[in-house]
Amino acid sequence: MSLQLIQQFHALAGQGRFGEAIALFADDAVIEFHGPASNPLAGRHAGRPAVERFFGLIGASFDVEHFAAEEFIDAGATVVVIGRERSRVKASGRVFDVPWAQVWRTRDGRITALADFFDTGSMALAFAPSA
Repeated sequence: MSLQLIQQFHALAGQGRFGEAIALFADDAVIEFHGPASNPLAGRHAGRPAVERFFGLIGASFDVEHFAAEEFIDAGATVVVIGRERSRVKASGRVFDVPWAQVWRTRDGRITALADFFDTGSMALAFAPSA
């Protein structure tokens, strides 16, 4: 069931249906984005309002040109997803093209946690202020 839930999230988000995708999260869900401090997504986002803000920051901060989940690894209540993203940072105009890994946790048919890991060096360069 957890695998299908995470696949459903990716399908909805991929179609731009973020309201429906966010509705899959538990009220006490936590997102931890491991990335450079220059990336506005970096840090811990706890609770539904923070999860909603997290996804709002994506559209406000960069344009996603390509985002693909390439492999789903089912470990019961934990699902690992491996993929790749190419995005253009709005503030700098720079592009990052990076591999990523996500560790999802679920409980009672809801997403309870997401830990996001990206190639932070490439992202840091894209988010760095222009000289």
